[in-house]
Amino acid sequence: MKNRYYAKWLAVSMVAFMAGLSACEDHQDFSYKGNLDLNQLVIKQARDIWTGSDCNVTTALEEGDEDADNFSYSLNISLYQDRTAAQDATVDLVVDADTLATLVSEADEDGIYANASLLPEACYLLPSTQLTLEAGSTLSDAVSLTVYSQDLIELAQEAGRDTCFVLPLKIANSTSYAINPVVNTVMFIFNVTYVEPETGPDYLPVEEEASIGDAYGDTEYLLVWHDEFNGTGIPDANEWRFEEGFQRNEELQWYYDQNAVCEDGTLVITGKVEQIENPNYDASATGTNSWKYTRQYAEYTSSSIISSYRFRKGIMEVRAKIPTALGAWPAIWTTGATDNSWCWEWPLGGEIDILEYYLVNGVQSLHANACWGSNTRWSATWDSYNCPLTDFTSEDKNWEEKYHLWRMDWDDDYIRLYLDDTLMNEIDLSSTSNGTGGLSDWWRGSWRNPFTDAGNDGENFGQQIYLNLALGGNGGTPDVTQFPLEYRVDYVRVYQKAE
Repeated sequence: MKNRYYAKWLAVSMVAFMAGLSACEDHQDFSYKGNLDLNQLVIKQARDIWTGSDCNVTTALEEGDEDADNFSYSLNISLYQDRTAAQDATVDLVVDADTLATLVSEADEDGIYANASLLPEACYLLPSTQLTLEAGSTLSDAVSLTVYSQDLIELAQEAGRDTCFVLPLKIANSTSYAINPVVNTVMFIFNVTYVEPETGPDYLPVEEEASIGDAYGDTEYLLVWHDEFNGTGIPDANEWRFEEGFQRNEELQWYYDQNAVCEDGTLVITGKVEQIENPNYDASATGTNSWKYTRQYAEYTSSSIISSYRFRKGIMEVRAKIPTALGAWPAIWTTGATDNSWCWEWPLGGEIDILEYYLVNGVQSLHANACWGSNTRWSATWDSYNCPLTDFTSEDKNWEEKYHLWRMDWDDDYIRLYLDDTLMNEIDLSSTSNGTGGLSDWWRGSWRNPFTDAGNDGENFGQQIYLNLALGGNGGTPDVTQFPLEYRVDYVRVYQKAE
């Protein structure tokens, strides 16, 4: 999620004198309008504030202000004259960069234009470059200038200093009436205050590996497997494999190995708006998984990695920072598997969702779940829990910008799922035995308990770990303005009781 910073928006309307633009000057008296308007065209906003004593209109935005979160401001600009127009008049609305350059070059060190720069074109929308005053009117329809404040805030944060952006809009090339040179220009000035970003351990990956010791009780747990993602490039191929293509839940993303890399001590899984041709495309496909074939293209890409390591019981920790934009579906989960192939098909092998993040009745929610086999093939029995994201963000406004610890404690009797030491769900393993699974085959998992059963002889049965960022599906329609999305995983650690 984008950080919110304190920003001050200063929209200042100035005027153009015959010799050029100038700031308000105390020794000049502009209280008398005289013939300033009459048949002469002006920018109404400039005329309204040009009193000779005060030519500044200011709006201050502070962190947490609802207006700031809307990321844009609409500023209406109109053409005006002080008597009814006898004929149509059209003017061009131009960005007067030359005048701004002159003002910057002549500005005092502490003047309003010192260190000012032209508002980047990508940071505003001006839908029309003409204004028309129709015959019989004194005021034209307004043109709405939209300025994207969040983009300006980010530019200031990237620059690491206070910044001043100016958009000088001027009317020129009238088709009928003369243009009043005193009020033909409006200067929109945006002073953005740089704010030191919050840092500290909650915002950064850890640098050192740590042992649990006796943190979880009287019995010491030892670190038996982990990945700190301290390398560079793709994750260790000896420890992880990638999923490919469309996989499940009619999600939108195409999984492949280019969207997961290790950098700066973390695994970064990136969700992108990116079109990929589906090599399995078949417009005539039918059946449950037809969606994997009837889509000619994927419009989004991401990554999903699966551990080679498998385990039963113990404590698993994952420290991660998740994307929370609409459409994001980050997950930390496990399923039962053997060394070389699936032991019992899903859901007979069991699934544990240490983290899932997606919508519930339109509300962005955090989930902690487990499931096992029912009496119907490929249909699960669930023990689920979810809570709104706002349960956490209302207590910590910076929650979405921080790393958090997801933990699973798995012993003979229970699986307990935690988020930052808050117990999210407790699964009683006496109630997690499979039904028939639609197979009625004990060897393939029917009537077995995936969380207490060691599997069949020689299978090395255990849970394998998934880290993935799905897009769409239960996550909702992606908000493409927030892309690319980044899911950062600091580490994965598994501890088991010392023998």
